[in-house]
Amino acid sequence: MAEPNENDPRASRQNVDEALALLRQRAERRRELVTQAATDRTPQDMMLLVQELQTHQIELEMQYEELLQAQIEAQTARAQFEDLYEFAPIGYITLDPAGLIQQLNLAATQQLRDVRQRLQGRRFLLYVSPAYQDYFLTFWDAVRQTDHRQTCELELQLDKGTPLFVRLEGVSLPAPNGRTPLVRIAILDITQQHAAARQLTTSEARFRTLFEESNDAVVLLQNTSFIDCNAAALKLIGARRKSDLVGTQPWQHAPEQQPDGQPTYALFMNSVQQALREGSMRCQAQMYRVTGEAIWMEAVLTPINLDGESPIIHIVWRDVTEHKRDAERLRQSEAQLSAALRAGGLGVWRWVPATDALELDERARTLFRAPASGPLTFDVVRAVVHPDDLALVGEKLGDILAHQSDFNFRHRLLWPDGSVCYVVATGQVERDARGNALQLIGLVHDVTQLEEHKEQLLAERNFTHNLLDNSVDGILAFDHQRRLTAWNQVMEQQTGLLEADLLGRDVFEVFPHYEHAPQGDAIREVLGGRRSTRYNLSFYEREGYFESYLVPLREAEGRVSGALVLIRDVTERVRLAEEATRLKLRQQQEVLSAILTTQEEERKRIAEALHNGVGQLLYATRLNLENWSGKNPGPREVVMDLLDEAIRTTRTISFELTPGILEDFGLKVGLQELCKRIPKQNLNIHMELHGLEQPRPRLLDVAIYRMVQELLNNIIKHAHAQEVYVHVVQEDGHVTISTEDDGIGFDPTPDASALKGIGLAGIRQRVHLLGGTLTIDSRPGRGTIVTIELAI
Repeated sequence: MAEPNENDPRASRQNVDEALALLRQRAERRRELVTQAATDRTPQDMMLLVQELQTHQIELEMQYEELLQAQIEAQTARAQFEDLYEFAPIGYITLDPAGLIQQLNLAATQQLRDVRQRLQGRRFLLYVSPAYQDYFLTFWDAVRQTDHRQTCELELQLDKGTPLFVRLEGVSLPAPNGRTPLVRIAILDITQQHAAARQLTTSEARFRTLFEESNDAVVLLQNTSFIDCNAAALKLIGARRKSDLVGTQPWQHAPEQQPDGQPTYALFMNSVQQALREGSMRCQAQMYRVTGEAIWMEAVLTPINLDGESPIIHIVWRDVTEHKRDAERLRQSEAQLSAALRAGGLGVWRWVPATDALELDERARTLFRAPASGPLTFDVVRAVVHPDDLALVGEKLGDILAHQSDFNFRHRLLWPDGSVCYVVATGQVERDARGNALQLIGLVHDVTQLEEHKEQLLAERNFTHNLLDNSVDGILAFDHQRRLTAWNQVMEQQTGLLEADLLGRDVFEVFPHYEHAPQGDAIREVLGGRRSTRYNLSFYEREGYFESYLVPLREAEGRVSGALVLIRDVTERVRLAEEATRLKLRQQQEVLSAILTTQEEERKRIAEALHNGVGQLLYATRLNLENWSGKNPGPREVVMDLLDEAIRTTRTISFELTPGILEDFGLKVGLQELCKRIPKQNLNIHMELHGLEQPRPRLLDVAIYRMVQELLNNIIKHAHAQEVYVHVVQEDGHVTISTEDDGIGFDPTPDASALKGIGLAGIRQRVHLLGGTLTIDSRPGRGTIVTIELAI
């Protein structure tokens, strides 16, 4: 058993109780001795008894003094305990078995933010936030059922609504006199620690989000192995899963040696050590993707120190493969430039104004006719500058020294033999901190041939312009990028746009409505090398008709470098052609009219002959047979039926040859009657007629009637159709005839001979003579749609 602690009030109370019990036992022993009978005792025994009583009395007095001293010490310890309990920086509360507050110190009173009188006797659970009450009840049961200290963390909800996060440490107190034990709870305010933990959790979540969703490739390294990476790093290295990278070592994704011969392992270890020393480090190394592709990677290493653990190296990767390639290309370009300067005859020069020292390379010495060796001054240049350009060169040099940083100007040199050389001087000015020119470094280039070529091109251009401007056609030209290079005076007159404002502009910028029109297709075709011609085109919102001829322009090796377009006004030619066409059509219509008139007259004559001749004769025969009084009626009935049929057939032929109803009641009634005469068992006809009340030429009505009649006859004879829809509509000076059947259909070849067998050739000819259009839409097994458009 552990030794009692003298500072523990419970231990002091135990010592006092033990002393009182011992003192009580000795008092009982003394009372027993006093009450014993003395009759049977000897004097010697009595003396011994008296001595024993005296001894017990002394012991009782000494123990009484010890008891008083222990009581004083216990009271002192109790006062010290109460003082420590009351003013302890940690809150203490004592709860009874029902969870009611019996006692609490000043710190607990302040934590619960109320006065002690109102807190005592209240249930502590009322101060626990509802979300944490189950935690507290579990903690409460654990404290009461065990002798060990129990802890929990929860939130207290105070009267003012301010939450308080606390850690509770509870222990069960021994029960006095066998009563139910009490529970003492220490309350530690951990609000700040809780807030810090929450901020740390939020910070960790934010870091994790930034880490995972960062566009930069980031990996974490610890003890020479990758411990984490984000999606951007996986994408950069070409991996699909983190397991392809995490757990591996950096040199596993790189060649054993870098291109400069340095071992990759040594480069990595040196970079890590430098980053640990300096806080950050940037390096470049060649690495491999998962696919084995070699790439150049730039890495920024930043160490993160952890207490008691190996530091984590935060590494940001950046693919610099293209940058490396660009640097290599730049190095190669510089070498090529040096070779090009030598091959192109460009001279390099440097002039220091302060000392007038001039340095020229071999080519520059040749151009300026300077000595092959020895120091030079700028007087060498002045000596060969053309006298007419001396003032210009002096002015340019003054502006360059005073203001400019870059320069580029052209001037002439007059050589001792009298020949003139054109040169271009280009370069830069280097200045000190005050802006004073330190030196001029540049190139000098002989452009004599270029100037002569430019003069020749200028002369050729002037000649070409004279040819273009004196053409009767509009002429324009453009290069392979559709930029205008030529625009003659005729185009200016036709469009009102000046050549100076258009050269260099895109064709579709000048003619935006051409880009998605046939003209745009022609422009793209001619740039593809195809010559084309477009007829009867509108041009730049001008009235009339135009033709365009597009010709590709090719270089010597055959590559298309542009195109030439000629635009010709053919309005008068088209007008004459249209006039001739109208005249021819008018003549054809007159011939048609005469033919139709003759046909109708002949049909009328035949109809009258049938009606007045054959019809009357048959009718008379019928009357005679009706009056026949033969004894056998059988032949008479048969003859009567035959005669009735002959009369009906004659009337039908007469109607078809010359429909009198057409003249008497008009086209609409005539078409309706035509449909009624066709039995429905032969063909079910649905007819829609619109606008036929308007007047039309008589011959046109006859033509429409005959075409509808012929179309229906064709459908009955050849289509094997069950239904047909007939539409005849007149509007806006046009008549539209349309039939749509559900027959067997056919292949509508444009060859007239192929259509002759099914009766459409006559309709096609009639439509052509009337200046209309005929459209046939048919497929085998899908029926046929015939549409006729006629102008009134």
